[in-house]
Amino acid sequence: MQFSQHALEKCALYGITPGLVRDALAEGETFLDLNRGGCRARVFEFLDRPWVAVLTPDDAKVIPVYPTDQRTLR
Repeated sequence: MQFSQHALEKCALYGITPGLVRDALAEGETFLDLNRGGCRARVFEFLDRPWVAVLTPDDAKVIPVYPTDQRTLR
């Protein structure tokens, strides 16, 4: 799995590594994000909170990754 420059910048901002995100994604629940032209939004638990990674349609590349909260997911 590759990471876009934007995703790498977000990882650095939040003090996480792409490897940690990759491992956490293996356990996360996947949702289809209809607002991004067919890209997939994967929600996963990481560092005691939910995170979102938006991936290309083939799941080959993480575009952004960011923390969220339960209220946003509802």
